[in-house]
Amino acid sequence: MKALVTGGTGCVGSALVERLLANGFEVRALVRKTSDLHHLKTTGAQIVFGDVTDYEGLRAAADGVDIVFHAAAKVTPGWGTWEEFEKTTVRGTENLLKAAVEGGASRFLQVSSYTVYGDACLKGDIPADESTECAVCLTPKTYYDYAKLLAERACWEYHRQGKIKVSMIRIGSAYGPRDRLISDRIYRYAASPIILWPGRGNPRYAIVNSYDIAELSIMAATSDKGIGEVYNVASPEPTRLKQFAEAMVRARGGRRVWGSIPFSVAYVWCYMMELISTLGRAKQMPFLNRYFILQLNMECNLDGSKAKRELGWVPRMSLDEGTKQYVEWRRAEEEAEKKKKKKRGGHPASAS
Repeated sequence: MKALVTGGTGCVGSALVERLLANGFEVRALVRKTSDLHHLKTTGAQIVFGDVTDYEGLRAAADGVDIVFHAAAKVTPGWGTWEEFEKTTVRGTENLLKAAVEGGASRFLQVSSYTVYGDACLKGDIPADESTECAVCLTPKTYYDYAKLLAERACWEYHRQGKIKVSMIRIGSAYGPRDRLISDRIYRYAASPIILWPGRGNPRYAIVNSYDIAELSIMAATSDKGIGEVYNVASPEPTRLKQFAEAMVRARGGRRVWGSIPFSVAYVWCYMMELISTLGRAKQMPFLNRYFILQLNMECNLDGSKAKRELGWVPRMSLDEGTKQYVEWRRAEEEAEKKKKKKRGGHPASAS
């Protein structure tokens, strides 16, 4: 069976490529020419250059595949313009759906986000399940969230019209090798011998390792039960965000002193970081921004029991195993970067 994976150099996409190959699939990975391909080249997947914003380039990538796994999106929550999110996440999904149908694919797996629920899983003790209304509204803070909602609607429209069979997953927080969001920030945050936690918040987080997410994606996309269904990605018991940070500290080794700073001070600091990046016309999202700091005080309370009930899926990797895996990968990357700089005659940056 042939599969096309978009976002194959990212955290979830790269895990999908590996798991699909391990399950006997022929895998084609769609990547941009600017992507870092050094890991993907080690997997044995066929690499196809293209961009979801360019429909003509997608036609060849999708030709002859049986299943499309769509993990590509603009993943910079709280940073960027609506035009950027709409072009990549919304129009890109529409382009890929059209190319998948024309290429003869019968199944389409959409990787979506818990953020489409809006406030429903951010507050209160009742976890959001798949029947919870998707009520996110378009504001400058929710460009990522709303784009994901519109992408979902495009998928379901194709499904209702009988053009392709759609399955969907909604991720709370993914972590693992090649994660450039939560793992990266917590890893760097945990480098200091003194860790200052903003405020007193310690929210519940539906944080799941990327390889477990890949397993659920494959189950949903290949099972008849998964046709027309959406599955929340969450462990049976929610993880507290500070638990994840503590696991990352253990994986890094050494001792840390925990302290706290007022949330208002952390928020203002992040605002200043955003302002500096904006004035400097930075293309990269700043290490700390207001969206990230707000997440440290917001719940991500998801009910993931449907995936277990219908597909038999439960995440298997513990926090300690997963954070150790991430730290080992990160240190290997840092060492490789040192060697590159040494060859170029530069001075290697110290590892954080």
